[in-house]
Amino acid sequence: MSTDAAQLRARGSAPRRAPFSRRRWRVVLCGIPAICSAVVALVVVPAAHAQGTPKIVIDQDCSAFSISSDNKIAYAVPRLKFIKKYILQRDDIFVASPNGKIIRIVDADKFIPFPPVEGFVVHSLSWSPDGTRLAVNMTLQPLPARLEEQIEEKKEKHKQKKKRDDSDDDDDGGDYPPATAAPGGSAVALFRADGQPIQVAGAKSQFVQNATNAAWLADDQSVVYMSGDQIVRLRPADGATTKLFEGHVFQAVAWDPARNRAFAVGEDITVYGGLALVELDLLRQTVRPLAKLASYKSSLTVSPSGKKVGFFADGDTIEAIDVDNPSKTLRVHAGLGIFQWGQSENRVLLKRGPENQSSDLVWVGLRDDSFVPALHDLEFHAFQIAPDGNSLAVTEPGKRVLKVFPLK
Repeated sequence: MSTDAAQLRARGSAPRRAPFSRRRWRVVLCGIPAICSAVVALVVVPAAHAQGTPKIVIDQDCSAFSISSDNKIAYAVPRLKFIKKYILQRDDIFVASPNGKIIRIVDADKFIPFPPVEGFVVHSLSWSPDGTRLAVNMTLQPLPARLEEQIEEKKEKHKQKKKRDDSDDDDDGGDYPPATAAPGGSAVALFRADGQPIQVAGAKSQFVQNATNAAWLADDQSVVYMSGDQIVRLRPADGATTKLFEGHVFQAVAWDPARNRAFAVGEDITVYGGLALVELDLLRQTVRPLAKLASYKSSLTVSPSGKKVGFFADGDTIEAIDVDNPSKTLRVHAGLGIFQWGQSENRVLLKRGPENQSSDLVWVGLRDDSFVPALHDLEFHAFQIAPDGNSLAVTEPGKRVLKVFPLK
């Protein structure tokens, strides 16, 4: 304590505080706007990240999904059935409406009742351009014939002896030897939006066998799919099947079903000779050469307007070709992965790495080589931009919970 203060305290009076200077008042007053700004920032920041809040959350294991032109989401959910030491998978299919209402349109056990003992694994779904029908690409999973015979024998013995084995197992009558899945073939199943199967006239099965990458065309009558490296067009109403562009081998095909066409990459299919990008009219079976390519790696993709086609030319470079003026080619180094077009078509949304591996999403500018992280650098297993460009659906790693975020 200072001497002056001690003397004042000894006389019974406290020291007077120094007057608040004008300079100090100016400091305080100048600081008020900064404090107000900080408070406002605390209020505004959460609103600024509203696009990071999902508008729909589907808390199921969504193994595959597709968004329609009217923003319905069809998705598959695996269901496992245990037949002793054998695991059979059958996938249910659901549809979520834009308001979040969910209905199951395909019950796996009703779609394929037991017997036969057969499963199916959905790999992808594709809506028709008008959102009224679905093409479901899958792999069939039949039980080995040897195991089916043993199951029938055991069931017969079970009926004769009228006794059960383990109560927690399926009622298949006995203990079967271990078995592995027989190799199943690729197939396509066709449905209406309400889950009603669309039967192909004259077919003995509800599946289109040996088919992959199926899509409905906008003529409301035809389905196209790949059978090996051959394009096939099917009309379910009368069962008519036509092999398109016979004699040509395609390295990659990307459908543009709203315009009844596709884009393809192949060798020696045009006047260019060698590797080329072509436009295919799927109804008239005409081929229009677009560009000679130096190389092609993966991810052939059509923009929403159908005016641009993009792909990875190598392990690093995305090439974007203008359909009306193929000489206008944009190139950007981005790193190999899979991508989809943004609505503006000046950028693509890229997930780096293998398709079945989770990773973060990045917006890649095709004209300015910009890289902007999407959804706070979080990792996702799969993604799709809605056809109208207003939302982004993703599934999370692990349990593939599906979330839909608004895009701005």
